Amino acid sequence: MTFSFNRWRAATGHVGISYEDTRIRLVQVRDRRGGMEVTGSAVIDTTCMEGAVSDALRSALVTGGFTGGKCVIAPPQSEVWTQVVRMPDMSDSEMTEAVAWEAAERLGVPRDRLQCDWIRLAEAADRSNVLAIAIDRSKMEDRLSAVMAAGLRPVAVEPDFLAVARLFSRRHRRDVDASRTRAVLHMGLEGSMLMVLRGKSIVFCKHVCIGGRHLDAAVADQLDLEPAAAAELRQARLADPTALDPSTNGAVASASKTALADLAREVMRCLRHYTVAVRGERPEYLLLSGDSASEPGLCELMHGGCRLEVTLDDDASSIAQVRDGIAASTAGLMGPASAWAASAGLSVRGVESKASAGRRAA
Repeated sequence: MTFSFNRWRAATGHVGISYEDTRIRLVQVRDRRGGMEVTGSAVIDTTCMEGAVSDALRSALVTGGFTGGKCVIAPPQSEVWTQVVRMPDMSDSEMTEAVAWEAAERLGVPRDRLQCDWIRLAEAADRSNVLAIAIDRSKMEDRLSAVMAAGLRPVAVEPDFLAVARLFSRRHRRDVDASRTRAVLHMGLEGSMLMVLRGKSIVFCKHVCIGGRHLDAAVADQLDLEPAAAAELRQARLADPTALDPSTNGAVASASKTALADLAREVMRCLRHYTVAVRGERPEYLLLSGDSASEPGLCELMHGGCRLEVTLDDDASSIAQVRDGIAASTAGLMGPASAWAASAGLSVRGVESKASAGRRAA
């Protein structure tokens, strides 16, 4: 007789490390009876850092409650090049090489300087819509060296938006969910990425050139502030809308309005392009993710322009499941909960790999 205790086990994921232009977010989650539980989290402010990044990472690992030595890394959005290209139908190995040369030609850099990958999106006749992804090897090697010097072992590198898609697809891996379609707008500092997910797959992906830095610039211009001061003011407002006095809050809202309206129009155009180019199912809802996702008034603007239900969390409450655990570990430095979607998604990759390794044929 064999006894199984699987329901008492908690598969712990890798340490998810999301690099941003001004900070580094670290999260580790574990699967707990079908839900997620945070085992460790930390945030490192790199704007005023003294000393090596590896020292800051090592300190965060010691104090943040992390376990194990494996990690998955997302480089800053500003260091990741993406482009949707139409490629002839070919094998995966041929596609990898073709995408690498395409990226080198478009970026005007030597082929051996780039690390490239790709995702096959919607099919179209005898050609494939492919999302080409490229990063500079030298910049990535510096980050890998810092992580390894801190005592971690990197097992993968991937863009933050892919980690976000994984997080919000945890409950869409069954056959019955394969056709469920959702839109996700992940807002970064330099820009945003709009994805349409069908089941666990990305079927449409489009970069939108409006992100948190554009909102910071608008606030700085209207309130006559330095960009850093404007960014700090916006972050305080995102963390707690009541933190600012009414006049300052109104001024920040007024300054951001035009950029947010432009973002809503671009997302609407992208979704229209999706319906024409892919001819897919209309998304059930639009999910906002990232550091600026909770910008006051953004949900209403998106709903008015896209005519979709707009939400800050998925139907599995992924963000809600990790919010309290992250808040407890980061001692008031958490900021908007939606900003942690990428690092949580990176950690989930480790949970999935353990689950796959543990499956056996019946």
